[in-house]
Amino acid sequence: MAEDISPKGVDMSSLLAEITALKQEIIALKRDNEDLQMAMSTIAEHGDTIETQLYETNIKLQTEVAERQRAQTVLQSLLDMLYREKGDLEVIVETIVEHGDILDTQWSQQLRKADMLAASDGLTQISNRRGFDAHLDHQWALMLRSQEPISIILCDVDYFKLFNDYYGHLAGDDCLKSIAQALHASLARPGDLAARYGGEEFAAILPETSLNGALKVAERIQGAIAQLQIPHERSLIHPYITLSIGVACTVPSYEGSPSSLLEKTDQLLYLAKAKGRNQIRHHFDGE
Repeated sequence: MAEDISPKGVDMSSLLAEITALKQEIIALKRDNEDLQMAMSTIAEHGDTIETQLYETNIKLQTEVAERQRAQTVLQSLLDMLYREKGDLEVIVETIVEHGDILDTQWSQQLRKADMLAASDGLTQISNRRGFDAHLDHQWALMLRSQEPISIILCDVDYFKLFNDYYGHLAGDDCLKSIAQALHASLARPGDLAARYGGEEFAAILPETSLNGALKVAERIQGAIAQLQIPHERSLIHPYITLSIGVACTVPSYEGSPSSLLEKTDQLLYLAKAKGRNQIRHHFDGE
């Protein structure tokens, strides 16, 4: 029978297990030591490269930080400028709001002035052809609704070319100015309009005026021109400036038009000139 030589009370299986575990730890430590030695060797071999990379990375980071700081400075400057401009804009808006009525009035006055200039004859300062056409269209529409008559007077200065050739263009301009003022002064109603129709032709629009009323205005115009006594030695009919006049009247209808009334008036003016000048020819649409 074999003799048990193990120390009394010692568990051999546990002891062997601990010894085995200890051997495994030793082996593991050896492997870790080998890995560490290999890593240290690698670091030693590539230390310069790693140091260079770290230096370059540090420089790059410093550059990025500096650029961000510059960008932040620029952004702050822009924000400050925007705040200042915002303040200026608020002042402007506040001023516009406070003085809006004044500005509206001034703009309206400027617009009316521009419209008047565009519709005025530069020489005679009465309405031009554009103003005449616009006023005729407007008054035609009003008379169409109210079924009131509207009359047109067309005047032509007799032998004006001979006057210009003999007295000169400056005298011709003065003559036209005088005729324009006499024509304008001969009209009485607010809706009446005197205009330089073109060259030496003048016109008048007479809303709410019958043919008889228009004839009285035409005679008044002739009388005013006679009173001017503007010498015209080259006239073939009179020693002073005279006018040939056509007068037409109608009650507007949807079948008619302002242009048709104007054409009729022009035909009557031509007839007055053809029949000897210095006279009035008239017609009422429907006769």
